[in-house]
Amino acid sequence: MNVKGFTVLAVLGLLPAMARAAPWSGDVAVGYLATTGNSKTSSLNGKFSLVYAQERWKNTFGASAINTYADNESSAESYTANEQLDYNFTPRDYAFGAVEWNKDLFAAIRERTSETTGYGRHLLIGPVHFLDLEVGLGARQQQTNDVPRQRDDEFIGRGALKYRWAITQTTSLTEALKIESGNSNTYSESATALKLQIVGSLFTNLSYTIKNNTQSAPDTRKTDTEAAVTVSYEFGKDKT
Repeated sequence: MNVKGFTVLAVLGLLPAMARAAPWSGDVAVGYLATTGNSKTSSLNGKFSLVYAQERWKNTFGASAINTYADNESSAESYTANEQLDYNFTPRDYAFGAVEWNKDLFAAIRERTSETTGYGRHLLIGPVHFLDLEVGLGARQQQTNDVPRQRDDEFIGRGALKYRWAITQTTSLTEALKIESGNSNTYSESATALKLQIVGSLFTNLSYTIKNNTQSAPDTRKTDTEAAVTVSYEFGKDKT
């Protein structure tokens, strides 16, 4: 069994235990595509999120990975991880601290790490529409993909929007937008996703992500897009 297959089976084996671990909640999503014949390609993308919410505190961890190979040569490879801690000091207002890490071997910025803190507001709290807005300040360390690689350490401003539309009990649309701006580069990311229930806690997800860096290394584009289809398993409490 290859490494990819072992990883998928290991994650699936953990799902029953995670589902019983209240007040934890989250989801695991996996998508895989392979072709053979005149050309041999394979693509694997996966996401994992874990939320711990109790009283005024909420801790959210997320990670994702994308690997694509065409005729045994890598054409896309990226990894992300993020952690955010929220403290709700009123039903609509909260303070947050966030750490984000991203590594993309084919993007203008090869590696980016940011640490920010700031204020958030629950503008819409349901039951159909949910909207959070965030503003904050912090620091960022990034490295370009050109040779020799350039490293920048700088202060940044951060803005974020998180929107969820509960279209029906089994269908939802989400939009997550964030912007980090410093002297050397402005990074923006927009992720739109449609989630459709298959049965029980199983869902299919259609997502489209746009990433942009104003700073671009030679022979790299400023904008990258990702279109993905995944199957996900949800566990724990309602995460709205």
